[in-house]
Amino acid sequence: MKVLALVCRILLGVIFVFFGVNGLHPFFQNQMPPRGNPLGDFVAIFHQVGWAQVVAAFQVLGGLLVWFGGTVPLALCILCPITVNILCFHVLFHAMSPAFFALPVVVTILEIVLLYAYRGSFAGVWTTKAHRTT
Repeated sequence: MKVLALVCRILLGVIFVFFGVNGLHPFFQNQMPPRGNPLGDFVAIFHQVGWAQVVAAFQVLGGLLVWFGGTVPLALCILCPITVNILCFHVLFHAMSPAFFALPVVVTILEIVLLYAYRGSFAGVWTTKAHRTT
């Protein structure tokens, strides 16, 4: 399990740092969807208001934190909501952009493996008998 967790950490870090840096300073030019359809309008607004850059910065931060063993739980707390949004985006717009559906699924699997490997760090979250300390 240690080797699998290490491989998942490295792959997840590479994916998020690469796409996060690309979101901040585009070096990998991808075709933006045309305006006038729901996908194109959504992506255009997402970029115009600066939300894409904020998400990209969190992707870089989470990708870097996942590389350091002691900060993986914090990295997963940052990256899991981003991954849920990416996965929802690709599921909802799958008919318009089916080519990029595999990567969010792979990222989700990598995160599930890491959540299982670091499940002890999330023991307080998974309990059904939570109690206040104050």
